[in-house]
Amino acid sequence: MNNARLIAATGRQRTRMGALPHFDEGLYELRADTYAWMVPNGSWGETNLGLIRCGDQSVLIDTCWDLHFMREMLVHSATVIERAPISHVINTHADGDHCWGNQLFADRVVTSTQASARQIHQHPPAQLRALQWGSKLFQRLPIGDVDALGRYMGDMLRPYRFGGVKVMAANQTFSGTATIEVNGVVLRLMEVGPAHTDGDCIVHVPERQVVYTGDILFVGVTPVAWAGPVSRIVSALEQVKALHSEVIVPGHGPLATLADVQSQIDYWDWLQSSLEPMARAGMPPEPASRHCLQSEGFKDSPFAAWIAPERLFTSACTLYREWGLDTGGLVGPLGALDHFRKQARLTSGLARSSV
Repeated sequence: MNNARLIAATGRQRTRMGALPHFDEGLYELRADTYAWMVPNGSWGETNLGLIRCGDQSVLIDTCWDLHFMREMLVHSATVIERAPISHVINTHADGDHCWGNQLFADRVVTSTQASARQIHQHPPAQLRALQWGSKLFQRLPIGDVDALGRYMGDMLRPYRFGGVKVMAANQTFSGTATIEVNGVVLRLMEVGPAHTDGDCIVHVPERQVVYTGDILFVGVTPVAWAGPVSRIVSALEQVKALHSEVIVPGHGPLATLADVQSQIDYWDWLQSSLEPMARAGMPPEPASRHCLQSEGFKDSPFAAWIAPERLFTSACTLYREWGLDTGGLVGPLGALDHFRKQARLTSGLARSSV
């Protein structure tokens, strides 16, 4: 991957989701003293982290969805952090798979945007533990696609152990831009949210020509706009291009090229132009999403090969809200379940059409 050197591997022959890995899981050296923990293939919770050695201290960018995988990363990074212990942690945003390992660093400086710190408690671990249990029950209820929801959520959450996770927000926050300097190494933090979530930021290490994008960028994986507006995701991707960094570490998937960044911009442009006429004509988000995914334009595009194409539905709902249109969705916890039920239904439909 972009001449990165694998220095510590887990040796897994399958991804957490059970797929064949497109690259080895482990710690990669990107530049001198500059690393990324890369997790194939970039699906749910298969999150990339950053590690930057600054003399006798290190900075960790993002933490894992559970304590088991966070501790595994630390064990495999021992050659770096035993000589340069982690003194600073940066969260690029508030999705659990980028910050639920924070509690292992409660005595360190943990930095995020103010908006991210406010959002971090939105979905507690207990909620996902309940979904793990509930998904087994749902799979036995072939009524109203509840069984499809059970399979979908069960597959998504099965690899993770949320017991013992205590969500910890950053103890140092910023808005706009911030600079962290550790032993002369400068890290530039740029708030680009609300976009993927309410409080996204990207981390640029100018002297090492590396940028960590968080979930502003996915590679080989369908991106998702939880918060929007989508225009700010596109703007953030343009910012990533303008940095001219030699190494781009996405939130999920393999190391990125500028062509990968442009491909994601192209996806958002395609989605908006394809979806808006149907939305304006009154078509609800689910059938409009299905129409997009079944279109020849999608099937002939590089996006069709990306993991989790059904995520388009979440982004469609975000765009409907951005356009001032009703998504027809329910509110609260039941609304969230119903949303993922519809997304699971899209997954089942795609599987049937590919047979």
